[in-house]
Amino acid sequence: MRRLLLPVLLLIIVIAASIQMNNANEAADPGFTDAVSDDPSLETPLLSARRAPSWLRAPTSDSLLTDAIGTVLATSEQPALACVLVTRGDEQLAASSTETAIRAAELHRFITATLIDSAGSGQGFRTEIAYSTSAEIVPLDEDLGTFELVGDIWIIGGGDPVLASWDYISRFRDGRPYTSWDTLTSTAIDALTALNIVSIDGRIIGDETKYSPNERDYFNDELTIGDTTVKIWERPDDGSVGPMSALLLNDGFDTWPSDVDQAKNKRSSNPAVSAANTFDDLLEAAGFTVRRSPADGEAPPLAERTTIASIDSPPLIEIIERSLIDATTAEMLLKEYGIRLGGSAERVGIILGLVRDGFELSGLPFDINSQSTIYADGSGRSSISKTSCEMIHATISDPSGIGASILRKPTLSNVAHCARAGSGTLRVFATADGASTGIVGTYIAENGEQLTFVMLAEDPGRLTVPEGAGDSTEPEGPYEFCNTLQIALLDAITGHPYGPALEDLSPLFPVGN
Repeated sequence: MRRLLLPVLLLIIVIAASIQMNNANEAADPGFTDAVSDDPSLETPLLSARRAPSWLRAPTSDSLLTDAIGTVLATSEQPALACVLVTRGDEQLAASSTETAIRAAELHRFITATLIDSAGSGQGFRTEIAYSTSAEIVPLDEDLGTFELVGDIWIIGGGDPVLASWDYISRFRDGRPYTSWDTLTSTAIDALTALNIVSIDGRIIGDETKYSPNERDYFNDELTIGDTTVKIWERPDDGSVGPMSALLLNDGFDTWPSDVDQAKNKRSSNPAVSAANTFDDLLEAAGFTVRRSPADGEAPPLAERTTIASIDSPPLIEIIERSLIDATTAEMLLKEYGIRLGGSAERVGIILGLVRDGFELSGLPFDINSQSTIYADGSGRSSISKTSCEMIHATISDPSGIGASILRKPTLSNVAHCARAGSGTLRVFATADGASTGIVGTYIAENGEQLTFVMLAEDPGRLTVPEGAGDSTEPEGPYEFCNTLQIALLDAITGHPYGPALEDLSPLFPVGN
């Protein structure tokens, strides 16, 4: 009997389940209809390309974008050298001479920014004011309770490229980051005042020894290319090139006009002495007596000095961003790159390290055999420095990279006003320096696609004066800031997506609507 119990129980469960399923099916079945609906029928089949209008438009849009860029390159006044690269993600949409070596001017600084960012340290720079622990503080006037510091006061430079006084930096009116010299020196004066020191029987000494003497010289720096040795920078007349000091105050200028005309700036021949002299003047203006003249030299080790003031620079990321608009900052960051990788700030050593493995470690497509990049300086001011559209494109193609971050800064996206078409979001950095011009940037179209682009052009002929022109005639040419070639290319890019409007490709309304 027990043997029959389990089979019978299972049979009962199966029958019950079958009955329940049948009832459910009958409830769900609407049965046969005896009427026809008056609702409109579908005009577009379910399996129609119209139900994916963006996909349907994409081939035509991409082809038209490529044609638009090609038309710009074919019809615009052509420079002697030019390259263009436009991508969407990993897809190349337009390319021309992408590995050609061309002067990139300020766009060269995107490479420098990528290098220093890859060094892996977000720390900035520190500048310190101190005196030796062996210095004596002796009574000067017992009735007044004043003292004299018998010894020197040191200003120790940390290689900060943005150390500046408010009088100097406020002229730029662009909110650029800087380290306040006024805060540093007023803190030091307050510290001396708190000790009732009113006299210094010694000197104010600037210490720039973080860089060795041969690491500070830009006038005589040379680079050997093949069998030829050439100067990195020709000595300009506008004062833009000078010593690179670890104690560089106000970009290395002693005096400057109020109207930000660099050609009128007076370059310091010894930045360390210049900084010391400035602090000496501030002390005397505050009522201190400094008995000996300012000088430069090497401060005692950290354990053998008493700090009376120090200041840290803004974060490194902010200084990197400033390097795009300031050549001196870019050059100083190149030196810091060498130091932070455990080497020196000497240019030749840094460049050799970059050629050996630095570009590769930074994720940049450098090939020593192609000679498409000659990296001679950090700012691109050298006539020797050249690079390719491929190299510059790599500095901004990573959305999380420093190049893309720079472009997202509105204050640095400097020629958005050059583009007149498109309804998307455009970020552009442009340059025109001598015979070179270029743009680099991103464009997010209305359909969410991001285009990344770079254009470089070099045309020495545009700087020539036509034959027969008068003596006062200025060189003329099409490649000025926001030039016609740049504008035409930006117009072509910001026209994306091309092709029919999406509503013309979308599913049709049902018949009767």
